Amino acid sequence: MSHLNYLAVLAFIALCAVAVSLLFRLRLLSKWKVFLLTDGCIIALYLTWDIWAAKRKAWYFDPHQIVGLKLFGVLPVEELLFFILVPIMVILSYTSLGKITQWIANRR
Repeated sequence: MSHLNYLAVLAFIALCAVAVSLLFRLRLLSKWKVFLLTDGCIIALYLTWDIWAAKRKAWYFDPHQIVGLKLFGVLPVEELLFFILVPIMVILSYTSLGKITQWIANRR
């Protein structure tokens, strides 16, 4: 069961993203084109770096904690999901904090 650890963490992050988005009514789907362009650049850069580093054995992914599907023969599919979900969470956190500070300012 430990081969699902990475996926479990990513699922928790995704669940938090959905909860934050609904709780704060962020409506970020309206900006999906900007997100895809930005995240596409992030994915291209960091996956290239990850592939290079993994092939050079600068780091590795514990085979006991991943499902075993690999991109380009070296990167677990969970790593791609990581580079999709983490930027979403950063944007949601930033937008949520903006809304919270706006609520606080409006109460004063």
